[in-house]
Amino acid sequence: MVAAAGVLLISIATALYSYEEGFMDFVTPSLAALFARVAYLYLGVLLVGAALVVLGVRGFLAQRVAMMNSKGVAPLDPGWIIPYVLTQRSFRRYFVGSTVLYGLFYAFITSIIVYQPTVDFVQAYRAVFPSVLIGPCCGPPLYTPILTVYLVNHLGLLMVPLTVMLLVVVSVLVGVNFALAAFAFSNRVRSPGRSWIGGLGAVVGLFTGCPTCAGLFFANIIGGAGAVSFAALLSFYQPLFIALSIPVLVATPFLISRSLSKVIKDGCVVIEAKTASKG
Repeated sequence: MVAAAGVLLISIATALYSYEEGFMDFVTPSLAALFARVAYLYLGVLLVGAALVVLGVRGFLAQRVAMMNSKGVAPLDPGWIIPYVLTQRSFRRYFVGSTVLYGLFYAFITSIIVYQPTVDFVQAYRAVFPSVLIGPCCGPPLYTPILTVYLVNHLGLLMVPLTVMLLVVVSVLVGVNFALAAFAFSNRVRSPGRSWIGGLGAVVGLFTGCPTCAGLFFANIIGGAGAVSFAALLSFYQPLFIALSIPVLVATPFLISRSLSKVIKDGCVVIEAKTASKG
């Protein structure tokens, strides 16, 4: 319910903000200043909504973990594998580490983190350090407002609501994939006939957990102005990439967890939540 409330809050706020943008055809300085305050308020509501979603998901996982601990048994249904894996300290470290590292990688590649060593921000953008600027208008839903943060010369942040949301969602899904992949590898020897399934699932998780790697590879090969043109082409097809990468990242943990649950049922039954297994 908490997560659903967060999604509903984000949806309503986005609809209202897009509606208000329709009255910005003729912009005066006073109207722009007023709408900038509305934009900051909208970003604050988005932050609250995202926090509610995180708390809702965390509460759901905590509830399942509590049920496992109370029963002393790790259920074999695939829907319980992810909470079980995330309760194990070593695999939780895989989750946190891969989520943070991929988040930084994703932020750099998608220009959330902007580092331009050859560009003087003071001369090019008349930047003041540190400072925050907001572009409240105009664009499709979740593409505005745009928040520009100048940290130091040559380094800043460019935050678009949709891009930041994707940063969080994709990074967390990558973390789940890596944690499950590590768990699959650690349990592959307990079922010799199916050990390759966990390994294959882990490899698939690693590759699908890096949907921007191809873009980075080709951009480095092209270089120069070609890289800019390629980046523009990638941004044009961004909705397609989103439609392809997120379902794969969502489906892969389910497929790996289903394979793991079959391995556990057939020959490696987990009895205690804190013990490894009993073959």
